[in-house]
Amino acid sequence: MSPKISVIFPVGDRLPFLAEAIESILAQTFTDFELLVVLDGVSEPVRACVASYGDARIRCIDLPLNMGVSNARNVAIAQARAPYLALMDSDDVALPERFARQYAFMQANPQVTVCGSNSIKLLKDGRRVPMRYPQTDGLIKSRLLVVNAAILNPTAMLRSEFVHRHALRYDANFPRDHDHRFYVEMLRQGAVFHGLQEELLLYRRHEGNITQNREGVDEEKTRVREALWPLFFPELTAREARILLRGLCQQLSLDMLEACELVAACNKALGEQRVFFGEDRAELQRQIGQARQRVLSALQASAKGVGA
Repeated sequence: MSPKISVIFPVGDRLPFLAEAIESILAQTFTDFELLVVLDGVSEPVRACVASYGDARIRCIDLPLNMGVSNARNVAIAQARAPYLALMDSDDVALPERFARQYAFMQANPQVTVCGSNSIKLLKDGRRVPMRYPQTDGLIKSRLLVVNAAILNPTAMLRSEFVHRHALRYDANFPRDHDHRFYVEMLRQGAVFHGLQEELLLYRRHEGNITQNREGVDEEKTRVREALWPLFFPELTAREARILLRGLCQQLSLDMLEACELVAACNKALGEQRVFFGEDRAELQRQIGQARQRVLSALQASAKGVGA
């Protein structure tokens, strides 16, 4: 019989934390799953670590070359047999009730396509910091515009039928934010999101995390947002959208004319009251309002400097 959950588990050539991550899956109180371990061009020590577990639920997919985490996830998704896909990273720890809680929720709420959860950030010095994510569909969708505040990928459980029906795959052109780009496509296809307000994962932070490298952050997040603006703000012109997206970047670099254009684009976006994909319009207005205020403050500071 097919399992109820397929765990999508890409493994790169990195041994630290791998055993703990695998064991956290094997120790789940919900036991009817397959663990699809994708060995993404790994060395022998990593391969030996995975092979040391004699659990029949583990299925190994051995890629001869390193294809990257997006392609590794796509390979596992293509071979998954279960109605639910549980995403997991090889350096995190799934808490024992994770699958049980998510499976029960998805079974009881057939309208929900993606179910995430809160988590606990595990820092290098051992400190644990709660990570809170939005609960409701509308708020999650609107937070996709922030990019990293909507849903934590290794907490997500998806309906595989939806993923396969819409031929959804991770995009390797987004090395840091491929997961958020994936959720934008799910939103576009009509997915419904939910975030359980329980901490079901230990999310480990260390030097090997790709998100530790901040180079190019604004550029990649802008590319994710470029897919969202026509969905949320269809009346914006291409130029208005481009200047507005610059206002959402961490690093703000505008001349006086661009700053004025940005304020005008924000005003136009703030006037949009319609809801198109179930997004929380008040949350979108809050984000755009913050960008507008940031630029206005910069303009006021500049005017004071000129006056002095």
